[in-house]
Amino acid sequence: MIYQKPKGTRDIFSKELKRIETINSAARFFFAYNGYQEIKTPIFEFAELFTRSIGESTDIVEKEMYTFEADKRLYVLRPEGTASVLRAFIENKLALPARFLYIGSMYRKEKPQKGRYREFLQIGIELLGEEGPFYDVETIDAAKRFLDLIMAKDYNIEINSIGCSKCRVKYKNELRDYLRPKINKICQDCQRRFDRNFLRIFDCKNELCKKIYENTPKMAGYLCSECAEHYNRVKKFLDKIGINYDENKNLVRGLDYYTRTVFEFKYRGLGAQDTIIAGGRYDKLMKELGGKDVPCIGWAMGVERLLIALPDNLPKIEDKKTFFIAVMGERFINQLINLRELIQKNNFICLTGNPDDSIKHQLKDANRLNADYVIIYGEDEARENIYNLKNMVSGEQRKLSLTELEQFLKGF
Repeated sequence: MIYQKPKGTRDIFSKELKRIETINSAARFFFAYNGYQEIKTPIFEFAELFTRSIGESTDIVEKEMYTFEADKRLYVLRPEGTASVLRAFIENKLALPARFLYIGSMYRKEKPQKGRYREFLQIGIELLGEEGPFYDVETIDAAKRFLDLIMAKDYNIEINSIGCSKCRVKYKNELRDYLRPKINKICQDCQRRFDRNFLRIFDCKNELCKKIYENTPKMAGYLCSECAEHYNRVKKFLDKIGINYDENKNLVRGLDYYTRTVFEFKYRGLGAQDTIIAGGRYDKLMKELGGKDVPCIGWAMGVERLLIALPDNLPKIEDKKTFFIAVMGERFINQLINLRELIQKNNFICLTGNPDDSIKHQLKDANRLNADYVIIYGEDEARENIYNLKNMVSGEQRKLSLTELEQFLKGF
């Protein structure tokens, strides 16, 4: 008898295994320098963790989870990483704010396709305890910088806001009125989803459904004032930092726990399954799982799909110094961008503080993120046309002109 691997799995060896290990190593290097601590959670968890967090009406819970029973309890092979990370955070009473990186296998009974398996590898980050729109942009920017580091090409970024529970009440009523005459034309899954998790209909792959939804009212037009302000500031920060993106007003996430900002990185060479990174804000999930009411945001990257978008020979990642830029106020964003370009041009890791925070708060962030140096720029520095450079190891601080700063960077 010849034994074969189960459908939707694969054997990994030789060059492909080396490519995967290179990606994993690059992720550990890059995100450690961006303040993310690696965390490993069990491959299996109690099933209720995912039915509560993902949502009982999602395809994952209804159709795709691998479950088994033992000791009169129902367990599941983890289908995604976020719920497990938050469960670990709550159970171990960890401190906020927190940044986590996870790397590992996930399991779903999906139809195998190009770049999609039933046992698949994910790299993900979770940023817990930060609610400002700047942090939405920081996580998007971190994903982009990582893709650029490993030489990924031909991808684009799509964003949207799906608001909060307050926004959705009025929108759902408007959407129901619009779809009522067409309800028998949309697929059975969408009819069922509408009552349980109505935003999921926009994730449908049925061509007739997608055509019907093209002209529906959009969530963006029903955002409450707080969500609208948050989304506008996200777009403003993206524009100022120079990140190109497309607004996709039908973009939603397939899991129940998302709120406000959602985003996807799509690779043009993958056809229908073109998403290589997907994520967003999930401010209500921590409390739903028994923790405190804590704002959170994160994303997950499918490694198998990512490898299709990468060159055969991946770059070697080397140890580098880390610089943290602290500017005082949104009006200095352009200065922040110019400094970041200068630092990255000289092949150093660059972190950025939230311009809305005080310098004292940003210095605490820099210390927590283990930055080697902090460059401070505010009202006094602008007036004197200088930059304050602080050595975070020795505590030494000195004022440098732009030319002197450039010379300092080149002198390493």
